[in-house]
Order: sequence, then structure tokens, then C-alpha cells
Amino acid sequence: MATTRGPFREAPFRPAAPAEELPAYYRDLNDDDISYSFRDFDKESNFDIFDRQTREPHSSNFCLDFGDHDAFCAFDLGADSISRLISSPRPANLHTRWINLWIPYTQKDTLHALAKHYDFSPRLLGMMRSDPLPSKEHQVRMKESSATVNSKNSHLSRLSRKSQRSKEGSLDSEESIGMTELMHSTQLEMVRDLSHYHIVDEVWHWSSVDWGRRFVCLGYNSLHNVRTTTPSTNHDDETDHSQDVPHGMRVWNWLLLTEDKTVIYISEDPFPHNDGTLRPHELRTLFTIRRNLVSVFRQLTKAPTPLRESSVTMLPIRHRIGDSEEETAHRPTDAPGLLFYYLFEDWFTTFDLVTRREHGYAAELDRLRREMLVRASLSHIDQLHHIGCQLAVLKRVYQSYEKIIERVLKKQEATLASLKNSHIMSGVDSLETSYQGYSSPRPQIPEADSLLGVSLSSAARAHFERLKDRIMLYALSEIQECIDQKDSLVMMNFNLIAIKESFSVERLTRVTLLLAKVTMVFMPVTLMTGYFSIQFAGLEFTVKSYWWAFAVVLVVSLLATFAISVFSGTFEGKIVTRTWSRVVYDVSRRWLMHRAKKGKDM
Repeated sequence: MATTRGPFREAPFRPAAPAEELPAYYRDLNDDDISYSFRDFDKESNFDIFDRQTREPHSSNFCLDFGDHDAFCAFDLGADSISRLISSPRPANLHTRWINLWIPYTQKDTLHALAKHYDFSPRLLGMMRSDPLPSKEHQVRMKESSATVNSKNSHLSRLSRKSQRSKEGSLDSEESIGMTELMHSTQLEMVRDLSHYHIVDEVWHWSSVDWGRRFVCLGYNSLHNVRTTTPSTNHDDETDHSQDVPHGMRVWNWLLLTEDKTVIYISEDPFPHNDGTLRPHELRTLFTIRRNLVSVFRQLTKAPTPLRESSVTMLPIRHRIGDSEEETAHRPTDAPGLLFYYLFEDWFTTFDLVTRREHGYAAELDRLRREMLVRASLSHIDQLHHIGCQLAVLKRVYQSYEKIIERVLKKQEATLASLKNSHIMSGVDSLETSYQGYSSPRPQIPEADSLLGVSLSSAARAHFERLKDRIMLYALSEIQECIDQKDSLVMMNFNLIAIKESFSVERLTRVTLLLAKVTMVFMPVTLMTGYFSIQFAGLEFTVKSYWWAFAVVLVVSLLATFAISVFSGTFEGKIVTRTWSRVVYDVSRRWLMHRAKKGKDM
């Protein structure tokens, strides 16, 4: 499937007239893009179109407004349209809004509009608008150019040293050229290393929680169980660290909850340098990355959808069982926090990585254990080292999730400095002035309005607390168990190698003893043969006498060797734990007991 992507992506096609009659809220905005894009989200035909667009690689964004009874959605809106939407008060029947952005580096105007409306910090906006990492080929070219600059600098320094001995005037010029190029290359390297996506790619457990007066923002890496084949770009003098990170796709996400019940989800583009096309395996990876988002998206419509009856994917955002007055009253306040939670949870990814039975790391450790029992080698230590590094990265990632949840659940309290501020009124003062009609020459701000962040509903807080328990029980505990198993396999491997070496020493000892016994047997015969070869005066030996002497000496040698083996406990070259006499005694004792038992039976 060829799709056009990137900063020069074509504008989406708009029909000549609105597709259907929209509420007055959208018509009053006087924006053709809004009028032609928004459609009823609960209508089955419209939802089928939107459902396909969530899986299309060229989709850039969507906006979904929903309430208990009504929902409207639009895809690929421009920055001006989104700015009009967020600056206009929504009707009460559309109490929650979800703005989703893909390929954020191509929608910098939209990000700027969101930042201006919700008062993002310049640093937060800058990180959201960061350009993606350069492609692997570009990184190789940068490394080659850096190496070329370094070699040129070294050559210039050698030339400068030669010139110093011959001519002092040219030294300053050549050194200035070398220092200028060195400073330029160093500055480029610093800028490259300090980019946001470079940091999150190097530190997978990097995370952030930003609080504003009108929003709370989470930044984190999500890991997806997708096998990636990244070509190695390392030189001979560099170490390949690709085996020290988990096998999967890392994607950075921004998740925001604002005071006007808007949830903003911004996802990193996993394929920013694909030349406008996605190959089949990249499409499968993209579907896996968006699986949780598509699942949440499908649960927000009341039209018939796939897997609607699956208990695992059911979400209590727009679909509730209770219709009591209390339940109905809490739905508008619970929906934004629940949407915020379910976009962050993505439990399917966690389930695939470490929590399901026979997951990748458990199966890999079991395979290594079986191979060690057959033949242990030092190559297993290297494999266990890489598995340990991957598990350590996973452990830090899930610990970062735990820290994010702790900060989200932490209650923001007023500080002494804020209460002493002349512009901030405490809760009691604010209440008194509201009753007495007190007026101050300075603008007074209630204490609640001065606090950072957006408070979550009790339903969302309960879900976040449950997710924290899940991470501790089902993710971190599984990872720690795999790390402990890895450490035990390392010790097991060394023990098996030591046992194998002891067997080799025993085999060598057995062969040495056998050769020594052969030497002991034939050494007397050799002496006898030398004796018979001597020519004594008046003494002659016959062939018969030689062979009689040979037989006697050989038998005596064999008996002597046997006796030595028995008394030394090395009979037949084996290292035995019991002496031969003890073996004979035990055998005879068992035979007598067997005979006695047989006699009683008769």
C-alpha cells in the first residue's frame, strides 16, 4: 500500500457539500473544513469509514466529540479548524473531546495552536515539535563526515607542527582553521545528541510529567512486541548495542488531560524515513502499535463494531449498565479521566511482553537451560548477558510507568509561598470575600485556581491505582523472576563447565594410569629380554627357556599390577570411592542374604 507521507503530504479530499446535517455548534463555527469533515460517529456507515482511517498510515489527526447520547468525529483537520474548535465552548451534550495527532513533526502549526490555547511551556512545545531522528544512512554519513573532519584536523595539526619549525607565521592560520572546523563539528554533534527523540531513543525509560494551570501532560515510551530488523551501521571499532535493548518497537507518546475535558494524544511517527511508502511488515507493525488506540476508538461508538461483546475490550466510557440518577450525574465528569486512563494503560502491550505464560524471555531462558544441560559453553554467558541487559531496560521502563502513576495520583496542595502571595487567597478568605462582597485594588485569584494540574475523577484514580498494582504484580515481578533465573543460569553454566573439565581431567588420569600399568607390566619383560641377550661365557639359553621365563615374568607382573591397583583404589584406571575388598565384602554379604531369604521362602 503506497501512501504519501511527510511534510509535503497532500491535503485530504473534501466533498463539495456537508455529508449530513450537523448540530448548530459546528455550523456556527463558519469553517468549511469542519462542516465537511464532521459526521455522526454513532452511524454505522460513518463509523466504518472512520475505523478504516484509524489504520491508514496517511491519516494525520482526528477529533472526536462525544457525550452520553451524541458523538461526532472528523479526520485530517487543519490547524485553523482545530484552533476554532478548542476556542469555542462545547455544548453540554458533548462533554468530552479527544484530539489525536499522528506524525506530529508535520503538524507544527496545530501543535502551536494547542500550546497557545492551553498555555504550554516553550520547552514542552519545542519537544513536541521536534524533528524525527535522522535515518540510519544519514547517521552513517554523519559519522563518516565526523571521522573525516577529525582526520583532517589531525593532518592540519601535523602540518602546523612542521610549519612551526620552519615558519612561525603560517602556524596561527592553520591552527585557526583546524580549531574552527573542530568547534563546528563539536557543535553539530552536541545539537544532534540533545534532540528530544535522540534522548528518548537512547534512554528507553525516559519519562516526564508536566503540570500546567490548565493541563497535565504525560510523556513516555511505549514498547510494542514487534520483531524489528535494524541493519547494523557500526564500524569495526564500535560495539553493537542493539542486542542490549528489548526486541520490539519503541514509540514516544504525549498524553494530555486539560481542564475543559479534552484529552490530547500525540504519537511519534514510527517510520519517518520511508520515502512515502510502507512495506507489508511495516504495515503490520503500524497496526500493532495502534491496536490499543483502535480498540478505545471502537468502544466509543454505539454503532455495531467488531469485538463489541469481548469482555476484555469493553470500556465503561459511553457504555454503562446503570441508569440511576447518581450514575448518570457522574458520567460527564468520569469520561475524560477514563479516556485518559485507557489511552495510557495499553495492557495488551504489557501482556505480550512479559506477563503471559511462555513469553519470549521465559522461553529463551528455558531454551538456554536445555542447551546447557547438553553442552555448556561460554557463548551461553554472552547470550545471558544480552538477555539481562534487555530485562534491565524493561524493568526501568515499567518502573517509569509506576513513577508516572504516582505523580498523577499525587494531590497538588497549596504551598506557603503561594498563600503568602498577595494575589492568592486561601480557601477561607475566598469564601468570606464571596459573602461580603469584598473588593481589592489588586486582582485576587482563588487558591484552587492557582494550583497546577488537572484533578482526576475518582473513577480514573481507582483505575490508575489498579494499574499500578498490575505493573508491580504482573510486570515487575515477572521481570525480576527472569533476572533471578538468568543469574542462576550463569552460575549453572560455570558449574557445568567446571564439571565438564573435571570429567576431562578424570579421563586424562584414567589414560595416564592405563599407560603407567602397561609400562609396569612390560618393564620386567624388557629387563628379562635384555638379560637373555647378554652373552655369558659358557652359558647358552634356549628358546624354550626364554619363553618359560617370559611367561613367568609376565604373570608375576600382571599379578603385581593387579595388587597395586587394588590396594591403591585405582583398579582399571577408575577413581573409585570404595576399595576392592569392600566391594567383595558387600557383594558376598548381599549374596548370603539372598540365599537366606530364599531358604526361608522354601
